[in-house]
Amino acid sequence: MTQLWEHQELAIDAVRQGFRKTGKKQMLMLPTGAGKTHIASCMIRNAVAKGLRCLFICDRIELINQASTRFTAEGIEHGIIRAGEPSQPDLQVQICSVQTLARRRIQHFDLAIIDEAHTLHKAHIRLIEANPFGHIVGLSATPFAKGLGKYFNGLVNPITTRKLIDKGYLSDFVAYGPPTIDTTEVKTIAGDFDPQEIGQRADKPKLVADVVETWLRLALGRKTICYATNIAHSQHLVREFRRRGITAEHIDFSTGKGIDEASRAEIIGKFKTGEITVICNFDILTKGFDCPEVSCIIQARPTKSLMIHIQQIGRGLRAYPGKDRCIILDHAGNHERLGFADGFLPAHLDDGKKADTSSHTQHEEKEPPKPKRCPSCDFLKPVGMRKCPACGLLPAHAEDVETAPGRLEKLHKSTKGQYSMEEKQTFLAGLNGWCQSKGWHPSPSGCYGTAIKIYTEKFGKEPSSQINWQKVDVVTEDVRNFLKHRAIRKKKSGVHTRKVSPRTVE
Repeated sequence: MTQLWEHQELAIDAVRQGFRKTGKKQMLMLPTGAGKTHIASCMIRNAVAKGLRCLFICDRIELINQASTRFTAEGIEHGIIRAGEPSQPDLQVQICSVQTLARRRIQHFDLAIIDEAHTLHKAHIRLIEANPFGHIVGLSATPFAKGLGKYFNGLVNPITTRKLIDKGYLSDFVAYGPPTIDTTEVKTIAGDFDPQEIGQRADKPKLVADVVETWLRLALGRKTICYATNIAHSQHLVREFRRRGITAEHIDFSTGKGIDEASRAEIIGKFKTGEITVICNFDILTKGFDCPEVSCIIQARPTKSLMIHIQQIGRGLRAYPGKDRCIILDHAGNHERLGFADGFLPAHLDDGKKADTSSHTQHEEKEPPKPKRCPSCDFLKPVGMRKCPACGLLPAHAEDVETAPGRLEKLHKSTKGQYSMEEKQTFLAGLNGWCQSKGWHPSPSGCYGTAIKIYTEKFGKEPSSQINWQKVDVVTEDVRNFLKHRAIRKKKSGVHTRKVSPRTVE
């Protein structure tokens, strides 16, 4: 039995607390590479010891073997529900794909674990509805899809990407963002850029060549995954890489049909062994693909989806011996549009209800500051950093000014009565630090109820999903002053304060 890492133990404990506190349907959010499948196997092993029936649902048929190998290594006897596999219904543990689940009669399970649960299919929903008294755990690095809150009672987020990087469990990364693909006036389909239209803009000789030239300059020799806008774009990129003497192959879903399935497996196998340096793909290696040696990600596909953005980058963040960092070459402007993979993430599941966009504050919270591209070397600088850590360029103050419709604004500065996302995050983290200094305990989700209440008093609403509710930091002067004046106001209004007992948010 493989030993659990500290954050994996925390994750299992947090899910148990979630079951007790908020309900039997919990979503576990962990970054790619944090060991979600290992956590699932430990949960299942514990359930089997109690005589419970368990089901593990994979997002794709191809991932069944990967899960089965893990369960076998952990000593978990299991059956596989799949065409061509011998039926073993008496075994307590079963593995199947959501595609197979859609074609079968839903059975009762005491514990069902849904992998890649940010994409809920009708079969998943049928399973949840057919097991009202069973425990359901969703696994995802990006549970941001609309409506997930209708099916899960709570979101468990035991550790962030940045903390896993700092502890050495994930690889650090640097991002470069040369502006090459024009996305202005590209129509939107299903919430993202139209693949056909964006593909036509990206698949021009100059742009294709620029992707390869940039890779040769910044990431030569690194095992690389390239995300293209469509199949033709991916194939053109492969031809350009080969023209420059780089071993490269294309892969897409169509490669996996019929007799070509073996060809796809062969390409992936050669990529993992190092015979292929660059693998270009369209919409196939975004999730579930495990190759820790990958140390470069090329984003040649613009997206509006934070989920796709983080999933793509996650393919390069797995730790591997000798791997110093992952280099991200963002030709699509995704970082400037969506931010870094270790930045703010939603702290709650979307319940599918339409948000109130009537206030300016609500709109403002949807637009946290994004990284800036260094005009000298294309390095993407984190928010608040002026001097480029890659080339040392310190831009003139005039270059720190960005244009917005109708006015000019400096980054990170707030006009009177408005607050930036960083200011709000710092204030809440300081309140959490104050609660911690009082010896109070947070809820199972890591939030301090008193901190949320005081934050709401100051800003007129609860923190947005883009603010980390669990972050604890030093108590700033701003927090101290607000608490002081708050106490004075209460005293003058005749409200008698009492000692506050530790509060939690359920």
